Amino acid sequence: MKLRVRGLLCFISLLTVVALAEGSGMDDFRGTWAMKIAGRNLFLLKLEVRQSAIQGVYVRPEEFQMANTLFADIRGIRTDSVSAGQCRDGALHFVVQNAHDPNDQDNYVMRLSEDHAELAPEDLPPGIVVAPRVFVRVAANAKVATDWQPNRAYSANDSDQPSAEMTAIYDADQKGRTTDPAHIDWATVDKADEARREETRKLLASGALHTGEDYEHAAFVFQHGGSPEDYLLAHTLAMVAVTKGDTTAIWVATAALDRYLHSLGRKQIFGTQFLSHAEGDGRTTWTQEPYDRALVPDVLRDQLGVPAQKIQEEQLRAYKSMK
Repeated sequence: MKLRVRGLLCFISLLTVVALAEGSGMDDFRGTWAMKIAGRNLFLLKLEVRQSAIQGVYVRPEEFQMANTLFADIRGIRTDSVSAGQCRDGALHFVVQNAHDPNDQDNYVMRLSEDHAELAPEDLPPGIVVAPRVFVRVAANAKVATDWQPNRAYSANDSDQPSAEMTAIYDADQKGRTTDPAHIDWATVDKADEARREETRKLLASGALHTGEDYEHAAFVFQHGGSPEDYLLAHTLAMVAVTKGDTTAIWVATAALDRYLHSLGRKQIFGTQFLSHAEGDGRTTWTQEPYDRALVPDVLRDQLGVPAQKIQEEQLRAYKSMK
């Protein structure tokens, strides 16, 4: 589910007085709360208890796009208001009023856990389920971040700090391929590749990959794999790299998909794969086949960083001329 958000889905905004019943645990909501992404405050909620009522402020981006757990195109800052509220079953329920549209109201519920709070909409259409947003306590002087990169999608556990381990794995992967392919000991390289893929799997599973560069490096490692699953994972990793602003990773996404198709005996669609075959007389032949040249036009190859078919044909002739 992808939503364009300008003022509709905002969780909480400028909180005015929220009337609560005596003894409902309102003091537990007191304090400053933030929803964090990539170590930054995306939403900021401050609550106070005054005369048996909760009041406070909530600051949020003016605009953003949301696709499930991803946030992108984050710009500006704005506040909304809470028009009503009550505490039931230990949770805070309230109605949010869009600051720019008097006819736009949304209902939300805030529940507390031991070390965080969860905020979720209560008025979604039937059959629509979204994960609650996690808020943590922060310092009273905390502020909403404004240094969001315009061409990057952010997820909850993002970081701007690249993985040194992933960089080292990628450098080793590339180093083994810098010499003349005719003089590479591929048996040794294949064994090292397998070890590097296992190390990368562990980094991926532990959440150690964060930046677009991290995911692009991981994509190259799995593109050098030996199974359809390796190539499909490489394609997926490259797509994540693109969402994080590493747009050049789109090329490895296409190459990995072509390699995946070839590994299944299907036709590649971009033309990134040139395959060599040793003949009985010692000659080496080169081919792109099987290759569906009609599905993807050159205008799309240009957008994906893939050479046009005319350039591919020249490259194929150059390979065939090698001795």
